[in-house]
Amino acid sequence: MFDDFDRLQSVTDIQGFFVNITPIRVGAGRESGLGAATDISVYRVGDRIVIPGSSIKGMLRALAESILRGKGEDVHSPWDLNFIEKNEVVIDENKAKTLKPCKICAIFGNTELASHVTVFDATPAENPKPFTKTGISIDRDFAAARTGILYTEELVPPDVRWKLHIRLTNIPFPRPENNDERTQILRELLDTWKTLGLQLGSRKSVGAGLTRLVECHWKRYAVRDGQVVEEGEGEI
Repeated sequence: MFDDFDRLQSVTDIQGFFVNITPIRVGAGRESGLGAATDISVYRVGDRIVIPGSSIKGMLRALAESILRGKGEDVHSPWDLNFIEKNEVVIDENKAKTLKPCKICAIFGNTELASHVTVFDATPAENPKPFTKTGISIDRDFAAARTGILYTEELVPPDVRWKLHIRLTNIPFPRPENNDERTQILRELLDTWKTLGLQLGSRKSVGAGLTRLVECHWKRYAVRDGQVVEEGEGEI
């Protein structure tokens, strides 16, 4: 049932780089206090600009859900009680019911199941200098600009290389084993990111945050006789 975190079978490290083709802002929310340089800033850890791993993981999960819906598969909402009832199974009569996870949850986890994918924060290979843009607030009721109300936001300029690091636990990547469909889904995600590009962060509707995977290398380790051994590596 993919609740296999009590035993380590394999670990696959995926590392590489992606580039933001258009300006990007993964924000830290509106600045608080007087003297803030901008109203909306890019996310930082200390003085270093980073893209949180949670943002990248959310982007990949959303794409995975879209791909499965495109194939005609039912992708459930985490709050879909009907799905939960239909997928509860009894492994042992003496134990409580457990939930059989869907393909998405079997990869990315849910409130009852830990994720098999860890995405680390992406750091820039260079030291980008963000720029500031001034915008006009919109009155949504009247679909018009709100007179005299401006805001400033920070964005990272295009063509910055970001270091990517993803770790897969107990997923047979890059070759599926025992008809494990999770491997194929992950390959489709990375292939799509490499060919079409994916958007991250804010301002997607105006083209911001378009990123493309430009380098991607995998290295897989397995546990044999109590020891972690390298099984293979390659490019994606």
